[in-house]
Amino acid sequence: MITILGRDIPNHLDELTVEQFEVITELSNNKELDAVDKHLQIFASLGVAESEFYDVDVADFIEYTNQFNTIPEIEYPTISQIELAGYSYTAEMKLTVRDTKLIEKIAIHKPKGYISDVLAIFFKRDDLTSTEHYADAHLKLKAKLIKELKANIAIPYLLFITNKLAKQVDAVETVE
Repeated sequence: MITILGRDIPNHLDELTVEQFEVITELSNNKELDAVDKHLQIFASLGVAESEFYDVDVADFIEYTNQFNTIPEIEYPTISQIELAGYSYTAEMKLTVRDTKLIEKIAIHKPKGYISDVLAIFFKRDDLTSTEHYADAHLKLKAKLIKELKANIAIPYLLFITNKLAKQVDAVETVE
């Protein structure tokens, strides 16, 4: 946590929710926003309105921005079991063809708030069949519940997917 204008603001992945992390990721990747506007919107999403910065010295704003962006390198452990709404969910570091197909669909059609949807694919309720797990309604409900978890849960899975997809691209390029 850091303090900005008298408020504690989360800036580490074990402090941010998945939903907050999704918003920050979206704003950070928005090429239409300049650096100042990105941070004003990020801070606003975390509880400090843009208007509260209007009379702040720019040097102080830069310091707040630097504090927010200074995150120690931490290796986040893989959390393979979670509880949501009284049910136990388990995830493996395994990417099936079906999972890949759904993740690619999410990447193409849902540029905002995709992290919780990806995690919903990985975490499978222990008492459901495969058909029930992949049902749209179940995935949507689970993604909604996952948004409330801390963002550090997402990092090992996002890195795993990135590495898997990079290897697949390399393999395809080698074949060509």
